[in-house]
Amino acid sequence: MTDYLYSFSLTAQARLFLYSLGFGFLAGFVYEFFRAVRIVFNNKKWAYRITDILFLVTLGFLNCLFFLLCNEGEFRLFAVFGEALGFAVYFFTVGFAVKSFFEKAVAVLRRLVNVILIVILFPFRKGAEFLRKIVKKYLKFPQKNKNKTKYHLKVIRNLLYNLTDRKQKNPKTAKKGVEKSAGKEI
Repeated sequence: MTDYLYSFSLTAQARLFLYSLGFGFLAGFVYEFFRAVRIVFNNKKWAYRITDILFLVTLGFLNCLFFLLCNEGEFRLFAVFGEALGFAVYFFTVGFAVKSFFEKAVAVLRRLVNVILIVILFPFRKGAEFLRKIVKKYLKFPQKNKNKTKYHLKVIRNLLYNLTDRKQKNPKTAKKGVEKSAGKEI
């Protein structure tokens, strides 16, 4: 029993190294999930940051479970190198194909969602265009009359709108020879 605690046989080391290679390869699949999420969000910087942090937390948790299950919780540096090697093998072989597949799948899904949204929103767009035409038709009348009037504000001496010069007389009581001063606007 004490021999096991202090010695780690060559076969157990080889088995742990092969397991760590497999774990690294599986970590590549986990990375592809987070890469797919990043592709969905058009590779934005914030998506990179969030998915990388989530990947590292997930991988750290899975790595702890791996060492607990395969090596009774003992941390071995060669096993970490095996995980990195397995991840690199996945990333540079299968990873390229999976990435292109995800990019094509996301492009197809975006087109499908756009078509569905166009079909769903079509009646609402037509209804909005119809209402816009009705509103424009009834709002043209006041606009035409507004341009025809000479003064937009009432010019009566007793009312105060935006005139500061009060020399202006009431147009109804003004004499024919007297000119009116329009006043200054505020």
